[in-house]
Amino acid sequence: MRDFRNAKAIAQTLRAALAAKGFKITVSQSLELIAEMFGVADWNTLAATIRGEKPVSHEKVSPPLPAVGSNSVPPFSATLAATLHRAIVFAIQRQHEYATLEHLLLALTGDADASAVMRVCNADLGALTEKLVDYLDNELKRLVIDNGGDPKPTAGFQRVVQRAELRGRELGRSMVTGANALEAIFSETQSPAARLLGEQGMTRQDLSNIIAHGNGWHHMQQLLEAGARDRR
Repeated sequence: MRDFRNAKAIAQTLRAALAAKGFKITVSQSLELIAEMFGVADWNTLAATIRGEKPVSHEKVSPPLPAVGSNSVPPFSATLAATLHRAIVFAIQRQHEYATLEHLLLALTGDADASAVMRVCNADLGALTEKLVDYLDNELKRLVIDNGGDPKPTAGFQRVVQRAELRGRELGRSMVTGANALEAIFSETQSPAARLLGEQGMTRQDLSNIIAHGNGWHHMQQLLEAGARDRR
């Protein structure tokens, strides 16, 4: 079982898995992403922990993750690119052979655009996250492999990404966001991910209507939060 002491190997696995699917990140970016996964400030802090040394305080200087994706237009937003990376990391953490739609949906609960839309739809993100973690940890044990190979996105995962790109183009967006990926999950009607979204009272039509208004869901969410404060 890999842990933080295998951080460099995990970063290498992540880079290889993403490169195989057309997602290019640098060595530095993969190391910083793995450090974030283990809940530390940056790679140097994690490396010092691995060596058993006292971490040296410093400013984090690593560049942000770039917006990466396929060669199609529009490209992925930087937020969605990081979300896709995180979905792969969730599979690596569990030594899963495949990265599924449920790994992706769990990553989307932490995606700024996708989570904003879910809140507008009155989804309980805490409950959704809990059910997803339980499903990944207990229902996908058949995907666990001992050799720590690179997780491969399932066909459903790849279809969702492709649909999100097509939807972004259809709407004339400059970038594809996590909200587009969230909407695309509903096309995988037989997936546990789509079922769990439905249990939260969300429908594809609701999402389509909200996303069609561009970034309007951020304003809607602000209004909802303001209303909740006024009622307290």
